[in-house]
Amino acid sequence: MEIFYASLKSLKAAVSPLSAFLTGTAFVCCGYASLNSTFALRLSQDQTPLYVSGFILALYYLGSVLASMTASRFINKVGNIRAFSAFTSLLSALVLTHIFSAEHSYWAVLRLSEGYCIGTISMCLESWLNTRANNKNRGVIMSLYMVTTYLGSSLGQLFLNIPDHTGYLIFILISIIFSVALIPVSLTALPAPNIQIYKSMPYKKAYQISPVGFVGCIASGLLVGTFYLLGTIYASNLGLSIKDVSLFMFFGVIGGLLAQFPVGKISDMTDRRYVLIAICAALCIFAPLSYFLAPRGGLSLIISAMLVGSCIFTLYPISVSHINDLVTDEQRVHASGLLILSQNIGLISGPIIVSVAMSSLGNWFFIASFFVISVLFIVFAVRHIRKKPDIKYISITPTTPLPTAPTHAFHELATHDGILDKAQKFFAEKND
Repeated sequence: MEIFYASLKSLKAAVSPLSAFLTGTAFVCCGYASLNSTFALRLSQDQTPLYVSGFILALYYLGSVLASMTASRFINKVGNIRAFSAFTSLLSALVLTHIFSAEHSYWAVLRLSEGYCIGTISMCLESWLNTRANNKNRGVIMSLYMVTTYLGSSLGQLFLNIPDHTGYLIFILISIIFSVALIPVSLTALPAPNIQIYKSMPYKKAYQISPVGFVGCIASGLLVGTFYLLGTIYASNLGLSIKDVSLFMFFGVIGGLLAQFPVGKISDMTDRRYVLIAICAALCIFAPLSYFLAPRGGLSLIISAMLVGSCIFTLYPISVSHINDLVTDEQRVHASGLLILSQNIGLISGPIIVSVAMSSLGNWFFIASFFVISVLFIVFAVRHIRKKPDIKYISITPTTPLPTAPTHAFHELATHDGILDKAQKFFAEKND
């Protein structure tokens, strides 16, 4: 029990300072998850050809890729909070413009633009979060971030059940959610990173910092993209009912959510590269097991989906934590963009490669792809660990560490002395 209470206390200490940050993240994830599902549903209802729907939906990832390569300029110029506010506001406006037309080319442009906004917002959040963390708690904090994103995304799916006879209400609600996301982040008392110290980093140099970490991000994209875009098709081809198909997808995500904190905690206590290998080794066991258990439905399906999801959705946060252990604050924003780019490479290519293989070899290759990707990553990781068994970690981040006492989104505004008042007092005392 003492270990449990100690872990609970540690979790509370990590969550409290980030309450405003995580709240804003949850709203953003809720909004874009609902928007993605609404997009796909509308295209399906309009009987849009599958290849056209696939192209339009894929433009979201292309927009995110473009953001990962260029958005660091905006963040470096104005800072994380201002960049977050600007692109979240733009995203809120873009959502409302869907009501003007349902033309495919028009929606394709909107999809690309929205992907760019989400990619920039993700860079703002992840680079900021990793600057506030240190090597002793980065795994736990990243796991909290991922849990928040999964919870927000899950809640976003519920918006599809809201009656919308006009077809406009859902876009209005999503726009409101993005607007509300601005409030906690814009008013947070948690200091933003120093925007004057950022440095660019070529992809080759970033890769050389940790090949295992960057390839881990690509592998994560391959696995997550395959699960999200092809999981429904795979489960349907197994002959499962619509209810069981939805359970397979839902509990896959839930498995990833529940695994975030324990896996993150373990990664804080050891070399994260070994944790990445362990995750993929576990997937090599759970994936074939799922192939035999999932068709049975019921509890067998739920357990198998959760086991697979617990591996698929923990690979990215551990990879990100590992990279951020090895970079300085000056490099963090650009590194964050390169990490997002790496995962997007997998998100785009994974479903395409696996879908072609499934068409040629059969439905079983969906599960086999998890096994193949995991084995290839393990071989790659072991090879590089042998070359570089020891890593020089940046053990102390140059920024102020996370406060131990709780802070709140409106803390600075609630005090008698505002930020400007404190500045005036400081200079007055200095002149005296």
